[in-house]
Amino acid sequence: MTPVDRSLRRFAPRSFRGTIVASTVGLMTVAMVVVGLGIQVVLGFTAQRDIRQVLDERSSAMVTVIQQASGSSLTVPPDALEPGMVVYDASGNRVAGSVESGVRDAADDLGTTDVVRTVRGPSDEERLLGTPFTTPSGDAGVLVVSQETGPYERSELYALLATIVLGLVVVGAAAVMALRVTRQALRPVTQMADRAAEWSELELTHRFALGPPTNELAALGETLDHLLDRVAAAIRSEQRLTSELAHELRTPLTAIQGTADLARLRGDEDDTLRESLEQISTSAREMGVVISTLLDIARDGTAVGREQACRMADVVPGLLAEAGDDVEVLDRTAGSTARMAAPAALVVRAVAPVVGNAVRHARQRVVIDATDHPDHVEVVVGDDGPGVTPALRETLFEPGVSGADGGAGLGLGIARRVARSFGGDVTLDAGVDGGGAAFRISVPRR
Repeated sequence: MTPVDRSLRRFAPRSFRGTIVASTVGLMTVAMVVVGLGIQVVLGFTAQRDIRQVLDERSSAMVTVIQQASGSSLTVPPDALEPGMVVYDASGNRVAGSVESGVRDAADDLGTTDVVRTVRGPSDEERLLGTPFTTPSGDAGVLVVSQETGPYERSELYALLATIVLGLVVVGAAAVMALRVTRQALRPVTQMADRAAEWSELELTHRFALGPPTNELAALGETLDHLLDRVAAAIRSEQRLTSELAHELRTPLTAIQGTADLARLRGDEDDTLRESLEQISTSAREMGVVISTLLDIARDGTAVGREQACRMADVVPGLLAEAGDDVEVLDRTAGSTARMAAPAALVVRAVAPVVGNAVRHARQRVVIDATDHPDHVEVVVGDDGPGVTPALRETLFEPGVSGADGGAGLGLGIARRVARSFGGDVTLDAGVDGGGAAFRISVPRR
């Protein structure tokens, strides 16, 4: 993206309403500019036509008077000439009349013209018309008439100022009207979006139910209702499948764990067999926790934990129990006192797999920290292990992905799913001081 594109994007409206208002203002501005230019062109043409018409009428009337008064020679009645009129004879000599001193030279130049001609004065504020004529006795002469253009130009200026003021008023009124209309038109859409966001956090049984699609908003509401029906059906199908699988797996898994524990109790002199039985029992127990978590999520659905709350002090004991005694665990969560919008058991199930993963990869130390934010509590679990390789970062939370230790690849994926079930999330951070990996678990606040 070029710097110009970034600058334009910075000033671009950030909402649909702003785009409509900006488009309306821009369109009305262009329209008023075109109208203003058109008015000025028409006024300019009209003013020039009026000036020429005045000059022609005054000149024609005076030529008629001079022709009627002239007998055997060119005669100009002394009281007939108006100010700004000069009569010249055939030699260009002034016979009668006077003009302003500023246009006297221009009038003298027109005194010898043999065709009707119009010229501008030196200050461009006068127009002079030279009209040749002939008396009944055959004497030739030229009548020069001057006319000030200042009043006409002032009228054009006043019209321009009035057009600018009117344009600003029209553009402002159009902006206010567009803002009001778009606000009223988009208010139902905003309410529908807010209501849908609230429903997504609570349950999926609500519908807009705007009635028959008699207008665009009602049609949108009906479409969203159908979409919510399909989403709810898909979620219920997933919950039912997860619940059935969890139920089907729990019984044989319990039998496996019980059999392995009984075999260990009987005792066996074969160390390899005893270690294998311990591994079977441990893996079965871990799988049981995963299945129980999936079953709880499937049973509670999207409303899981909404009516319950906890604090970090309620969660830490479960996390320390998950960490065990293999490495040093530093608990730095005492500063967090906010109430989280989820039950303690579910928060433990979201954070415990991350703690277990840190324990498996840590060399000596695991750090659990918690910070209260305005809308969520952030739990950071870091270790001093080798960290996460760049090739594994993109797929770390996908099911079946495991690290170099050969794990089942279920813990982190399940942790993220549990966190998202109550509106939180699990993400991989860049790391901690001295190397290692750091995971951030966000839990919404009550």
